[in-house]
Amino acid sequence: MIPVRDTSLPRPALILGAAGILPVAALSLQIATGLPFPPDKTGPALYALTIYGAVILSFLGGIQWGLAVASADRSDAWRRYGFSVAPAIVAWAGMWVGGKNGLITLAVAFGVWAVYEMWSTGLGEAPSWYGKLRAALTVAVVLCLVAAAKYGPF
Repeated sequence: MIPVRDTSLPRPALILGAAGILPVAALSLQIATGLPFPPDKTGPALYALTIYGAVILSFLGGIQWGLAVASADRSDAWRRYGFSVAPAIVAWAGMWVGGKNGLITLAVAFGVWAVYEMWSTGLGEAPSWYGKLRAALTVAVVLCLVAAAKYGPF
């Protein structure tokens, strides 16, 4: 369990978390609209979005691994470590599938992972601000991925 101290969201986490949305938003916009680049650039944008989404999803699993390492409570170590590797595996699957289905795979994975993060934060495994930040960032990422999958030229 994380000791309860300051529950306010650290400014660096907010700024850097929000900045991490920019590539997702820009690439999704390019895929969905074909702007500002010609339609033949959608392929590289789709590839870049899928890779970036997979990297971020894997990063989220790494956060949970780090929280498990920092915890003195080992009673649920199998769950915590086991769940922490799941995002990387699903991210790999999303990259392997690719295209529209890869984006949908990533969007679903981000949504499911957010549920796990809310649950584990509720157990005290992360500061309360973390769950709130992750929820907001996840909504933005999922909306962008779904928009790219829906409106992209597939």
